[in-house]
Amino acid sequence: MIHVVFERRAARMAVFGPEGRLWHTLAATGDTLIPPGHYRLLGHSEHEAPTPDDGPGMIYVGDLDEAALRTLVDAGRARMRAGNVEIVRLLGAVGGLARYRRSGVAIRGGGPSLARLIPPEDPLAPYQRLTRGDGGVRVHNADLARLMLILGPVFATDTVVLTVLGEPAPRGV
Repeated sequence: MIHVVFERRAARMAVFGPEGRLWHTLAATGDTLIPPGHYRLLGHSEHEAPTPDDGPGMIYVGDLDEAALRTLVDAGRARMRAGNVEIVRLLGAVGGLARYRRSGVAIRGGGPSLARLIPPEDPLAPYQRLTRGDGGVRVHNADLARLMLILGPVFATDTVVLTVLGEPAPRGV
């Protein structure tokens, strides 16, 4: 299992390898549509040309399904605890996107609102200002490209868990 931990309050994301060693850290911001808990990273798509909405691409986030959860429990990587799941000593609910009428969200770069600032900023810059996403997690374009490079080969062979820590800020804040 690869474990990605997004800490809302610290505005950072950390990627841990199968042995639990830290692989990579990056700045990240999140929106209100991802409640705290455990999710699964499902794969990614790299854009032929970066876009203001997503930067170089997107990594898809979905609810942690029963089959993946069972695999993690059977491998000793997760434990069921009173209706929640403990993964690497982090206790949380499994998923919750349906509560927001979503089946999935994404980790993305870009930031289309940057081009509307005065003066405008480039949403395609390698280290653009991080703006709220549309229900997902926004990271710097350079970090997203690196994250897709790191995780790309892993999606076919291993479960990639995203743990979101911290309550989201209310809309408009």
